[in-house]
Amino acid sequence: MASLKDIKRHIKAVKQTQKLTRAMNMVAASKLRQTQNRAERFRYYADEHERLIQEIAKRSPEDACSLLSSSKSEKSGTAKKALILAISSDRGLCGSFNSNIFSAVDKANVSLLQEGFDPEFFLIGRKARDYYQRRRVVIHNKMVDALNSFDYVLAKAIADDLIEDFLSGRYQEIWLIYTRFYSLNKLVVEYDRFLPLGPEPEKGASAVPEALDYLVEPSAQTLMERLIPRSLAILVYRAMLESVTSENAARMQAMDNASKSCKDIIESLTMAYNKARQAAVTSELLDIVNGAEALKG
Repeated sequence: MASLKDIKRHIKAVKQTQKLTRAMNMVAASKLRQTQNRAERFRYYADEHERLIQEIAKRSPEDACSLLSSSKSEKSGTAKKALILAISSDRGLCGSFNSNIFSAVDKANVSLLQEGFDPEFFLIGRKARDYYQRRRVVIHNKMVDALNSFDYVLAKAIADDLIEDFLSGRYQEIWLIYTRFYSLNKLVVEYDRFLPLGPEPEKGASAVPEALDYLVEPSAQTLMERLIPRSLAILVYRAMLESVTSENAARMQAMDNASKSCKDIIESLTMAYNKARQAAVTSELLDIVNGAEALKG
């Protein structure tokens, strides 16, 4: 059985840990409020822009923009390649946030292999880089500490590089995997096709839903060539915003659970300490009584 000094030392260590988890919880909550406001404000613009692009793409010929169809290397019969852009965190202590991303990326990798693609990886975040560097995968590019301070310019640079790789025929498909923030208790890993930009087929759905046509000026091709690169940059920027917001929410929840666990451990150790102290007092009283009885005899 542990001594009173050991239990007291353990209680003190757990209390120090609880202070750290509470402080990290408060920091994560503060960052969450900032990133959540940014993500929610940008979400409406991104959704409307994406809807506009999809509607115009449905009513435009496939050759209206080269980003709407598969790249030329697939048409020539060469080996098919796909790129997975995955966004993780740069720091840990955020619960299952990163493990959920890795699970989705692994499933996407297996799915693309079954479809005949040769997947490569574009990793944003230190945790994703460390995880996949230990595995036998082809890493096309990796970015560390980019999520600490990012803006639309960085997202546009990433999108432009991906567009260039797609148009050059290096990749026939590019997929984007990130965590979307819905609420503190609902963080969903999204698996979206980045390129080609055409609508994904839906089971049991009609080819093109009935909707009003758009009047395009000067031409659909000119409009699509200008809007689609901007839309892809918006998609990357939105994914980064959603991922950072989800990371802060996951860290806040993880630190809150850790603080509660510390509280339970402190209560359990305090009870053990009281029992051990009571046993020690009882033992001392018995020694005193036995000594007194021995003196009388």
